[in-house]
Amino acid sequence: MINKFFKAVDKLCDYGAYLSSFFMILIVALILFEIMLRTFFHTSTLISDEFSAYFFVSVVMLGLAYTFKEDGHIRITLILSRLGKKAEKILDIVTSTIALILTLFIFYHSLIMVFETCRLDMRADSIAETPLFIPEIAIPIGFFLFSLQIIGKIIRRIRQ
Repeated sequence: MINKFFKAVDKLCDYGAYLSSFFMILIVALILFEIMLRTFFHTSTLISDEFSAYFFVSVVMLGLAYTFKEDGHIRITLILSRLGKKAEKILDIVTSTIALILTLFIFYHSLIMVFETCRLDMRADSIAETPLFIPEIAIPIGFFLFSLQIIGKIIRRIRQ
């Protein structure tokens, strides 16, 4: 049962990474399109910087859990390298638990932010007047996936 949980979380994080990659491709395509418009037609989309920023938030947030799964986050190993295996495991579980608490706190408040933005019909102060809840959705999704990945890591470390 627990292995099914691990596989499901890893699969969700892989999908998050695919979406993150997709948004990175969109950023590149949008910027290239903007460059072509300005160079050849002396005009602009007027939204490329705004939408690139929204897409960048999606790139970062949707890629968090996958990066964590692949041990891509920065770790300071100065203390870990001086500890024994048991102390290292305990410290890893404690720091992962603290990270989980912080991540769940941010997830909860980002979810409230998205609901409030939607309820208040907040829009970007730009020519596109983008409903802000749309780009904000990536934030709670990213922190939810990140939380699941941290839970998986804690369980794996306890089982070792």
